[in-house]
Amino acid sequence: MPSTAEEFVGARREARPLADFPGTLPAGLDEAYAVQEEVLRLTPRRLAGWKVAGIPPAFRARYDAPRLVGPVFADVVQDVADGGRVDVFVYEGGFAAVEAEFVVRLTADAPEGPVAAAEIPAFATLHVGSEIASSPLASINDLGPGAVIADHGNNAGAIVGPAIAPAAFGDWEALVSRTLIGGELAGQGTAARVAGGPFESVAFLIAQLAGRGRRLRAGDIVLTGMTTGVHDVRIGEEARIEFPGVGGFGLRVKARTAERSAAA
Repeated sequence: MPSTAEEFVGARREARPLADFPGTLPAGLDEAYAVQEEVLRLTPRRLAGWKVAGIPPAFRARYDAPRLVGPVFADVVQDVADGGRVDVFVYEGGFAAVEAEFVVRLTADAPEGPVAAAEIPAFATLHVGSEIASSPLASINDLGPGAVIADHGNNAGAIVGPAIAPAAFGDWEALVSRTLIGGELAGQGTAARVAGGPFESVAFLIAQLAGRGRRLRAGDIVLTGMTTGVHDVRIGEEARIEFPGVGGFGLRVKARTAERSAAA
């Protein structure tokens, strides 16, 4: 009988929806990250970074951490210029959403041990961007962090836009973001919605990965957490992500196919 990790890797490779969580839902963080490590062992895809997301208070009794992390693979990372537009691919019959996010890109290897958020600009740049959240399992977010961690962090894409000037770092309320779906405003926020700011997410990630014998490397990207909400999208829809004073870009939502997954 296939393991949970095998089921998720196979469903993503085949672009095949899952009706239910495959196997037993992880009871805690250790079990969830064990499944994630098995996913990383099984998949042939090249790791290009990570996503970080907050764990809602309602789930903290079972998953005792402020944030969770998941892998981002090279075949779904896209750079986009101000005013550009890119195609993004989600799992038909599964979960699909777009999120405005601030993205960190490392310019040098991160330290092996824990670092303070204030130290991170010394080896990283900050960009506007977006996470494409998608899973073959439509109920993934309803099931909570254990399911999200187990299935690739519920990630299916990372869009990296223009860089933010270092002079703006720390004034997180001033860095505004907006998400529009079909031309209508779906949500608005600021970088302050990420607890402690975007670099605090990276600091959490560095410490979390150190406990797994992993490390961020030069060129890696980090999706630091949603700022306007998690906005469900349907195949065929268009979205726009705006960061006033920095840049914006458009997204066209398309269905991920088995052929596209095989070519990754």
